[in-house]
Amino acid sequence: MELITVPKNAIIKYGQLWNGISPAADGPGRIYIADGLIAPSLAGAQEAPLLDFSRYFLMPALIDGHVHFTFPDGTAPSGRAREYLQAGVFAARDAGNKDGFLPAYPPFLLLQSGYAIHQKGRYGSAMGLGAANLGEALALIDKLAAQGASQVKIVASGIFSFTSFGRVGSATFTTDELKQLVRQAKGHGLPVMAHASGDEAVRRCLEAGVDSIEHAYFLSLESLREMAARGTYWLPTLAPVDAQLSDPGLAKQLTPQMHSIISRSLARHLEMVAEGSVLGVRIVAGTDAGAPGVAHGRGLWREIVLLQQAGMSAAAALQAATSTAATACNLSQAGTVAAGKKPYLLLLDGNPLADPAVLENPAALLLPA
Repeated sequence: MELITVPKNAIIKYGQLWNGISPAADGPGRIYIADGLIAPSLAGAQEAPLLDFSRYFLMPALIDGHVHFTFPDGTAPSGRAREYLQAGVFAARDAGNKDGFLPAYPPFLLLQSGYAIHQKGRYGSAMGLGAANLGEALALIDKLAAQGASQVKIVASGIFSFTSFGRVGSATFTTDELKQLVRQAKGHGLPVMAHASGDEAVRRCLEAGVDSIEHAYFLSLESLREMAARGTYWLPTLAPVDAQLSDPGLAKQLTPQMHSIISRSLARHLEMVAEGSVLGVRIVAGTDAGAPGVAHGRGLWREIVLLQQAGMSAAAALQAATSTAATACNLSQAGTVAAGKKPYLLLLDGNPLADPAVLENPAALLLPA
């Protein structure tokens, strides 16, 4: 897969184009780049070089809304960045790690949380720092903001059980504590992403006004309706649970009972994704890459496929990794092919609206100069 830098002034010729919003593709046609931005017309690009991609399908480059960049094996971060770029993913939002902030790896864009904040003694130690009380958690937010965090990650619950259907690690921070943590983050201009599974934790996070809820296994339909009404982003992270069943190395470690429980849990979650899509919940593709069986970069293709299997349309599933992901991650100049945006673009050998498998082997990733 080739990485191509788009000149500040250029004309891009394409065979088909999906703009990140429309239900269908069109083409053939041309895109004009002037002063590094997509322009509405030829003006400003008359003398520009022509990039002829007329045999390719063109769409916005991909964004992964939930990863753990250093998990699981300490792969050199520069090599990991290449894994994302080679998969057509130009940006990802890191959900916290024990190493804190990492260097930049351009042209890949890593939106860093630094350390995830969890309640000391409860789930979350692998992702960041524990707080013994509210004061410590508030101080951690100040520290993360000073270090340049792109968002604040709060761990608001445990994880769901692989051995007992519907059992989830209990909610941690109270609703009032979460409200204060969100207020503190907003004071620094930072959005809040909250790990929450189980309906109690999801409800608390919604009441507290978090920007996105991560996972949300075993939430209720009532909470899903509330999520839609509030405009809260939801990252259902289907890939790590699916991997337990589809990865041969992981599946062979499961007892028949565990296999049944995980299958039922995933089936329920897929049903809730379908409900959420109908209700208008803003669903974002996040792979939880670094979890067992979920590859960095390439795992996003599988997440998009799973969103479609849940019942989302092909366009909606792709939006979850492009236009909707861009708004969730505050990437205002990416996610769509439109005037005023930067040319973060993906070239494919086929139409992913018809066959999402073409995302598995992109032809080239175009990046702005």
